[in-house]
Amino acid sequence: MKKNFFILLAAALVFVLLIQSESLAQDNTTKVGTTAGNFLLLEVGAKAIGMGGAFVGVTDDASALYWNPGGMALMKKPTAQYQISKMYADIDHHFAAVILPLSSSDNIGIMINYLSIGTMDVTTIEEPEGTGETFTASNLAIGLTYGRQLTDRVYVGFTMKYIYEKIWLEYANGFAFDLGTVYNIEERGIRIGMNIVNLGPDMGIDGGPHLSFYRQKPDDYPGSPQPESNLATETFPLPLSFSVGVSSVLIGRNATWLRNANHKVQLAVSANDSFDAAFRANVGVEYSWNELFSVRGGYRINYDTQKYSIGFGLDFSRFTTVNLKLDYVWVDYGDLSSVNVWSLEFEF
Repeated sequence: MKKNFFILLAAALVFVLLIQSESLAQDNTTKVGTTAGNFLLLEVGAKAIGMGGAFVGVTDDASALYWNPGGMALMKKPTAQYQISKMYADIDHHFAAVILPLSSSDNIGIMINYLSIGTMDVTTIEEPEGTGETFTASNLAIGLTYGRQLTDRVYVGFTMKYIYEKIWLEYANGFAFDLGTVYNIEERGIRIGMNIVNLGPDMGIDGGPHLSFYRQKPDDYPGSPQPESNLATETFPLPLSFSVGVSSVLIGRNATWLRNANHKVQLAVSANDSFDAAFRANVGVEYSWNELFSVRGGYRINYDTQKYSIGFGLDFSRFTTVNLKLDYVWVDYGDLSSVNVWSLEFEF
Protein backbone atom coordinates (compact mmCIF):
# COMPACT_ATOMS: atom_id res chain seq x y z
CA MET A 1 0.00 0.00 0.00
CA LYS A 2 2.73 2.46 1.00
CA LYS A 3 4.79 1.63 -2.09
CA ASN A 4 1.89 2.36 -4.43
CA PHE A 5 1.04 5.54 -2.53
CA PHE A 6 4.56 6.90 -3.00
CA ILE A 7 4.54 5.95 -6.69
CA LEU A 8 1.33 7.91 -7.20
CA LEU A 9 2.62 10.83 -5.13
CA ALA A 10 5.90 10.95 -7.09
CA ALA A 11 4.04 10.90 -10.40
CA ALA A 12 1.76 13.74 -9.24
CA LEU A 13 4.77 15.80 -8.13
CA VAL A 14 6.47 15.31 -11.50
CA PHE A 15 3.26 16.41 -13.21
CA VAL A 16 3.05 19.60 -11.12
CA LEU A 17 6.74 20.41 -11.63
CA LEU A 18 6.38 19.99 -15.39
CA ILE A 19 3.54 22.50 -15.47
CA GLN A 20 5.33 24.98 -13.23
CA SER A 21 8.68 24.82 -15.04
CA GLU A 22 7.10 25.13 -18.45
CA SER A 23 4.87 28.04 -17.46
CA LEU A 24 7.88 29.93 -16.10
CA ALA A 25 9.95 29.28 -19.22
CA GLN A 26 7.34 30.27 -21.78
CA ASP A 27 7.07 33.62 -23.50
CA ASN A 28 4.25 34.94 -25.63
CA THR A 29 5.58 33.39 -28.84
CA THR A 30 3.94 30.22 -30.12
CA LYS A 31 3.94 28.27 -33.37
CA VAL A 32 0.17 28.03 -33.68
CA GLY A 33 -0.90 27.61 -37.31
CA THR A 34 2.53 26.54 -38.54
CA THR A 35 1.96 22.79 -38.86
CA ALA A 36 0.35 20.43 -41.33
CA GLY A 37 -2.21 17.82 -40.37
CA ASN A 38 -3.68 19.71 -37.43
CA PHE A 39 -6.73 17.44 -37.50
CA LEU A 40 -4.47 14.81 -35.90
CA LEU A 41 -4.81 16.71 -32.62
CA LEU A 42 -8.62 16.58 -32.52
CA GLU A 43 -9.60 14.44 -29.54
CA VAL A 44 -11.44 11.18 -30.17
CA GLY A 45 -13.62 8.87 -28.08
CA ALA A 46 -16.58 10.22 -26.11
CA LYS A 47 -15.28 8.73 -22.87
CA ALA A 48 -11.81 10.23 -23.28
CA ILE A 49 -13.20 13.62 -24.32
CA GLY A 50 -15.65 13.52 -21.42
CA MET A 51 -12.68 13.15 -19.05
CA GLY A 52 -11.17 16.33 -20.41
CA GLY A 53 -8.70 14.57 -22.68
CA ALA A 54 -6.79 13.28 -19.63
CA PHE A 55 -6.68 9.82 -21.17
CA VAL A 56 -3.03 9.02 -21.87
CA GLY A 57 -2.86 7.30 -18.46
CA VAL A 58 -6.32 5.67 -18.71
CA THR A 59 -6.55 4.04 -22.19
CA ASP A 60 -9.14 1.42 -21.28
CA ASP A 61 -11.12 1.40 -24.54
CA ALA A 62 -10.41 1.22 -28.27
CA SER A 63 -9.58 4.94 -28.47
CA ALA A 64 -6.23 3.91 -26.94
CA LEU A 65 -5.07 3.59 -30.54
CA TYR A 66 -5.21 7.38 -30.68
CA TRP A 67 -4.32 8.36 -27.10
CA ASN A 68 -1.57 5.90 -26.25
CA PRO A 69 -0.72 2.83 -28.35
CA GLY A 70 0.86 1.23 -25.29
CA GLY A 71 -2.56 1.08 -23.66
CA MET A 72 -3.87 -1.05 -26.51
CA ALA A 73 -1.89 -3.99 -25.12
CA LEU A 74 -4.16 -3.94 -22.05
CA MET A 75 -7.15 -5.03 -24.15
CA LYS A 76 -7.75 -8.78 -23.85
CA LYS A 77 -10.75 -9.20 -26.17
CA PRO A 78 -11.49 -8.17 -29.76
CA THR A 79 -12.89 -4.64 -29.56
CA ALA A 80 -14.32 -2.19 -32.09
CA GLN A 81 -15.31 1.45 -31.67
CA TYR A 82 -16.96 4.04 -33.88
CA GLN A 83 -17.33 7.75 -33.12
CA ILE A 84 -19.16 10.56 -34.86
CA SER A 85 -18.84 14.19 -33.91
CA LYS A 86 -20.87 17.08 -35.29
CA MET A 87 -18.59 20.05 -34.91
CA TYR A 88 -18.80 23.77 -35.55
CA ALA A 89 -19.02 25.17 -39.11
CA ASP A 90 -20.67 21.94 -40.37
CA ILE A 91 -17.48 19.93 -39.83
CA ASP A 92 -17.94 16.16 -39.36
CA HIS A 93 -15.34 14.14 -37.45
CA HIS A 94 -15.35 10.33 -37.63
CA PHE A 95 -13.13 7.82 -35.84
CA ALA A 96 -13.15 4.05 -36.10
CA ALA A 97 -10.87 1.51 -34.43
CA VAL A 98 -10.53 -2.26 -34.19
CA ILE A 99 -8.27 -4.14 -31.78
CA LEU A 100 -7.51 -7.86 -32.16
CA PRO A 101 -5.47 -9.91 -29.64
CA LEU A 102 -2.85 -12.08 -31.32
CA SER A 103 -1.81 -13.84 -28.13
CA SER A 104 -1.99 -13.34 -24.38
CA SER A 105 0.59 -10.54 -24.65
CA ASP A 106 0.37 -9.23 -28.24
CA ASN A 107 -2.32 -7.11 -29.87
CA ILE A 108 -2.76 -5.53 -33.26
CA GLY A 109 -5.08 -2.67 -34.13
CA ILE A 110 -6.17 -0.43 -36.97
CA MET A 111 -7.77 3.01 -36.80
CA ILE A 112 -9.29 5.46 -39.27
CA ASN A 113 -9.47 9.15 -38.40
CA TYR A 114 -11.49 11.18 -40.92
CA LEU A 115 -12.49 14.85 -40.99
CA SER A 116 -14.85 16.31 -43.58
CA ILE A 117 -15.12 20.09 -43.88
CA GLY A 118 -18.08 19.89 -46.25
CA THR A 119 -18.89 21.85 -49.39
CA MET A 120 -17.90 25.49 -49.89
CA ASP A 121 -18.39 28.05 -52.66
CA VAL A 122 -15.54 29.04 -54.94
CA THR A 123 -14.97 32.82 -54.81
CA THR A 124 -12.53 35.04 -56.68
CA ILE A 125 -11.55 38.71 -56.59
CA GLU A 126 -13.70 39.29 -59.65
CA GLU A 127 -16.63 37.25 -58.28
CA PRO A 128 -16.57 37.59 -54.47
CA GLU A 129 -20.14 36.27 -54.22
CA GLY A 130 -19.18 33.00 -55.88
CA THR A 131 -18.48 31.62 -59.32
CA GLY A 132 -21.15 28.93 -59.14
CA GLU A 133 -18.53 26.25 -58.50
CA THR A 134 -18.05 24.45 -55.20
CA PHE A 135 -15.20 22.53 -53.61
CA THR A 136 -14.63 20.24 -50.64
CA ALA A 137 -11.84 19.68 -48.14
CA SER A 138 -11.10 16.59 -46.07
CA ASN A 139 -8.43 14.93 -43.95
CA LEU A 140 -7.67 11.26 -43.42
CA ALA A 141 -5.29 9.25 -41.25
CA ILE A 142 -5.06 5.46 -41.26
CA GLY A 143 -2.98 3.86 -38.53
CA LEU A 144 -1.71 0.34 -37.91
CA THR A 145 -0.72 -0.40 -34.31
CA TYR A 146 1.18 -3.18 -32.57
CA GLY A 147 1.08 -3.46 -28.78
CA ARG A 148 2.85 -5.84 -26.41
CA GLN A 149 2.86 -6.60 -22.71
CA LEU A 150 6.51 -6.69 -21.68
CA THR A 151 6.08 -7.49 -17.97
CA ASP A 152 3.20 -7.87 -15.54
CA ARG A 153 3.04 -4.04 -15.36
CA VAL A 154 4.73 -2.59 -18.45
CA TYR A 155 2.92 -2.26 -21.80
CA VAL A 156 4.27 -0.68 -24.99
CA GLY A 157 2.84 0.15 -28.40
CA PHE A 158 3.87 1.49 -31.78
CA THR A 159 1.71 3.04 -34.52
CA MET A 160 2.50 3.78 -38.15
CA LYS A 161 0.09 6.27 -39.80
CA TYR A 162 -0.60 7.31 -43.36
CA ILE A 163 -1.85 10.90 -43.58
CA TYR A 164 -3.78 12.46 -46.47
CA GLU A 165 -5.14 16.00 -46.75
CA LYS A 166 -7.12 17.38 -49.68
CA ILE A 167 -8.54 20.78 -50.55
CA TRP A 168 -10.35 21.09 -53.86
CA LEU A 169 -8.01 19.44 -56.42
CA GLU A 170 -4.78 19.74 -54.45
CA TYR A 171 -3.57 17.30 -51.84
CA ALA A 172 -0.79 16.45 -49.40
CA ASN A 173 0.24 13.08 -48.04
CA GLY A 174 2.80 11.74 -45.64
CA PHE A 175 3.35 9.37 -42.76
CA ALA A 176 4.01 9.53 -39.03
CA PHE A 177 4.74 7.33 -36.05
CA ASP A 178 3.35 7.18 -32.51
CA LEU A 179 5.10 5.56 -29.55
CA GLY A 180 3.50 4.91 -26.17
CA THR A 181 3.92 3.06 -22.91
CA VAL A 182 1.80 2.34 -19.84
CA TYR A 183 2.88 1.31 -16.35
CA ASN A 184 -0.10 -0.46 -14.80
CA ILE A 185 -0.42 -1.19 -11.07
CA GLU A 186 -3.64 -3.13 -11.49
CA GLU A 187 -4.11 -4.19 -7.87
CA ARG A 188 -4.20 -0.52 -6.83
CA GLY A 189 -5.96 0.95 -9.84
CA ILE A 190 -3.01 3.17 -10.81
CA ARG A 191 -1.76 3.74 -14.35
CA ILE A 192 1.02 5.98 -15.61
CA GLY A 193 1.21 6.61 -19.35
CA MET A 194 3.53 8.44 -21.71
CA ASN A 195 3.52 8.89 -25.47
CA ILE A 196 4.98 10.81 -28.35
CA VAL A 197 2.76 11.23 -31.42
CA ASN A 198 3.00 12.51 -35.00
CA LEU A 199 6.71 11.91 -35.41
CA GLY A 200 7.38 12.18 -39.14
CA PRO A 201 8.67 14.27 -42.06
CA ASP A 202 7.23 17.61 -43.17
CA MET A 203 4.22 17.73 -45.49
CA GLY A 204 3.34 20.12 -48.31
CA ILE A 205 0.48 20.58 -50.79
CA ASP A 206 1.13 19.05 -54.22
CA GLY A 207 -0.69 17.92 -57.36
CA GLY A 208 -3.73 19.33 -59.08
CA PRO A 209 -4.11 21.69 -62.06
CA HIS A 210 -4.06 24.83 -59.92
CA LEU A 211 -0.35 24.38 -59.31
CA SER A 212 0.50 23.87 -62.98
CA PHE A 213 1.12 26.60 -65.56
CA TYR A 214 2.95 27.29 -68.82
CA ARG A 215 5.80 29.74 -68.80
CA GLN A 216 5.36 32.83 -70.98
CA LYS A 217 7.56 32.82 -74.06
CA PRO A 218 10.30 35.46 -73.94
CA ASP A 219 9.85 38.29 -76.46
CA ASP A 220 13.34 37.80 -77.89
CA TYR A 221 12.73 34.09 -78.60
CA PRO A 222 9.11 33.70 -79.77
CA GLY A 223 9.83 30.25 -81.21
CA SER A 224 11.15 28.80 -77.94
CA PRO A 225 9.25 25.88 -76.37
CA GLN A 226 6.68 26.52 -73.66
CA PRO A 227 7.09 23.67 -71.14
CA GLU A 228 4.58 22.95 -68.44
CA SER A 229 5.77 24.07 -65.00
CA ASN A 230 4.61 23.54 -61.44
CA LEU A 231 4.50 25.90 -58.49
CA ALA A 232 6.60 24.74 -55.55
CA THR A 233 4.79 24.95 -52.21
CA GLU A 234 6.18 25.23 -48.72
CA THR A 235 6.33 22.19 -46.47
CA PHE A 236 5.30 22.28 -42.83
CA PRO A 237 6.11 20.03 -39.86
CA LEU A 238 3.56 17.69 -38.32
CA PRO A 239 2.04 18.60 -34.91
CA LEU A 240 4.52 16.62 -32.84
CA SER A 241 3.36 16.21 -29.25
CA PHE A 242 4.61 14.58 -26.05
CA SER A 243 2.18 13.65 -23.27
CA VAL A 244 2.38 12.15 -19.79
CA GLY A 245 -0.57 11.17 -17.64
CA VAL A 246 -1.58 9.48 -14.39
CA SER A 247 -4.89 7.88 -13.48
CA SER A 248 -6.05 6.43 -10.16
CA VAL A 249 -9.18 4.54 -9.14
CA LEU A 250 -9.91 6.26 -5.83
CA ILE A 251 -12.99 4.15 -5.09
CA GLY A 252 -13.68 0.74 -6.64
CA ARG A 253 -12.89 -2.95 -6.66
CA ASN A 254 -9.13 -2.37 -7.04
CA ALA A 255 -8.98 1.11 -5.54
CA THR A 256 -6.08 3.15 -4.28
CA TRP A 257 -7.99 4.41 -1.24
CA LEU A 258 -11.39 2.77 -0.70
CA ARG A 259 -12.54 -0.67 -1.89
CA ASN A 260 -16.15 -0.83 -3.08
CA ALA A 261 -17.89 -3.33 -5.36
CA ASN A 262 -20.74 -1.09 -6.53
CA HIS A 263 -19.22 2.35 -6.96
CA LYS A 264 -16.14 3.49 -8.84
CA VAL A 265 -14.47 6.90 -8.92
CA GLN A 266 -11.50 7.43 -11.21
CA LEU A 267 -9.36 10.57 -11.35
CA ALA A 268 -7.00 11.32 -14.24
CA VAL A 269 -4.54 14.12 -14.99
CA SER A 270 -2.24 14.64 -17.96
CA ALA A 271 0.06 17.23 -19.50
CA ASN A 272 1.13 17.65 -23.12
CA ASP A 273 3.79 19.70 -24.84
CA SER A 274 3.10 20.21 -28.56
CA PHE A 275 5.30 21.70 -31.26
CA ASP A 276 2.63 24.19 -32.30
CA ALA A 277 0.90 25.00 -29.01
CA ALA A 278 1.56 26.21 -25.50
CA PHE A 279 2.12 23.73 -22.69
CA ARG A 280 -1.29 22.37 -21.68
CA ALA A 281 -2.84 20.16 -19.01
CA ASN A 282 -6.01 18.08 -18.60
CA VAL A 283 -8.05 16.95 -15.61
CA GLY A 284 -10.87 14.41 -15.71
CA VAL A 285 -13.03 12.38 -13.35
CA GLU A 286 -15.46 9.48 -13.88
CA TYR A 287 -18.05 8.00 -11.55
CA SER A 288 -19.51 4.56 -12.37
CA TRP A 289 -22.36 2.70 -10.70
CA ASN A 290 -22.39 -1.11 -10.84
CA GLU A 291 -20.51 -1.00 -14.16
CA LEU A 292 -23.79 0.00 -15.81
CA PHE A 293 -23.89 3.79 -15.81
CA SER A 294 -21.13 6.40 -15.75
CA VAL A 295 -20.96 10.18 -15.57
CA ARG A 296 -17.83 12.12 -16.50
CA GLY A 297 -16.45 15.60 -16.36
CA GLY A 298 -13.26 17.25 -17.53
CA TYR A 299 -11.41 20.53 -17.72
CA ARG A 300 -8.61 21.65 -20.04
CA ILE A 301 -5.94 24.08 -18.90
CA ASN A 302 -4.34 26.60 -21.29
CA TYR A 303 -6.40 25.58 -24.34
CA ASP A 304 -7.53 28.26 -26.81
CA THR A 305 -11.15 27.16 -27.12
CA GLN A 306 -11.89 23.82 -25.45
CA LYS A 307 -12.56 24.11 -21.72
CA TYR A 308 -15.29 22.05 -20.06
CA SER A 309 -16.74 18.70 -21.04
CA ILE A 310 -19.57 16.68 -19.49
CA GLY A 311 -20.73 13.24 -20.56
CA PHE A 312 -22.17 9.88 -19.64
CA GLY A 313 -21.81 6.23 -20.57
CA LEU A 314 -24.12 3.20 -20.65
CA ASP A 315 -22.85 -0.39 -20.51
CA PHE A 316 -25.32 -2.90 -21.96
CA SER A 317 -23.09 -5.95 -21.38
CA ARG A 318 -25.48 -7.55 -18.88
CA PHE A 319 -28.43 -7.30 -21.25
CA THR A 320 -26.98 -8.37 -24.63
CA THR A 321 -24.91 -11.24 -25.97
CA VAL A 322 -22.41 -8.69 -27.31
CA ASN A 323 -20.72 -6.37 -24.85
CA LEU A 324 -22.00 -2.99 -26.02
CA LYS A 325 -21.13 0.45 -24.63
CA LEU A 326 -22.63 3.80 -25.61
CA ASP A 327 -20.90 7.05 -24.63
CA TYR A 328 -21.84 10.68 -25.11
CA VAL A 329 -20.11 13.98 -24.31
CA TRP A 330 -20.92 17.67 -24.62
CA VAL A 331 -17.88 19.92 -25.08
CA ASP A 332 -17.73 23.67 -24.60
CA TYR A 333 -15.78 25.34 -27.42
CA GLY A 334 -16.39 28.91 -26.30
CA ASP A 335 -17.02 31.27 -29.23
CA LEU A 336 -17.22 28.26 -31.55
CA SER A 337 -20.28 27.00 -29.64
CA SER A 338 -20.60 23.48 -28.25
CA VAL A 339 -19.87 20.08 -29.82
CA ASN A 340 -21.67 16.77 -29.33
CA VAL A 341 -19.75 13.49 -29.61
CA TRP A 342 -21.17 9.95 -29.63
CA SER A 343 -19.18 6.72 -29.41
CA LEU A 344 -20.30 3.11 -29.74
CA GLU A 345 -18.01 0.26 -28.69
CA PHE A 346 -18.38 -3.51 -29.14
CA GLU A 347 -16.37 -6.11 -27.25
CA PHE A 348 -16.65 -9.62 -28.67
